[in-house]
Amino acid sequence: MLAGAVIARLLLNHLLQDHLASLQDLAATDPIAARRQLASEFRIGGIGLFLLTGALGASLIAASRRARRDERFPPEGLWSWGARRTLTGAAARRAAVAGFVLGAMLLVCSLAGAALSWEIGTRLLACRAGALPPEATVPVHAAEI
Repeated sequence: MLAGAVIARLLLNHLLQDHLASLQDLAATDPIAARRQLASEFRIGGIGLFLLTGALGASLIAASRRARRDERFPPEGLWSWGARRTLTGAAARRAAVAGFVLGAMLLVCSLAGAALSWEIGTRLLACRAGALPPEATVPVHAAEI
């Protein structure tokens, strides 16, 4: 399993390097189009990533609420990697409160991360630094005609 993860990581790294090189080439010829593409990638990638982490936070909150109600942590039916120690009574309530707080923090941070990635994309679209104004791209002899 670890070897598969390493191979996947190397493959994804190679794909990312190729993509960044093509984006750099596009930026050399058309910086506005490159910024537009990068902005959409920030927006879509950020929303996708933080949607997943937000869902994880929400599921942690739901599991912790159920654990507090049942006074059993982790609650019945929760998926796990393998053997686990089950807490009951006051220890389960404390673990459930800690899980609820951590889940809420993860949810809030995910919302903030999604908003930040959206704002980065918006700023990239608004930025015109390094781009020539449209009138500067018209050849001199064509402008005189």
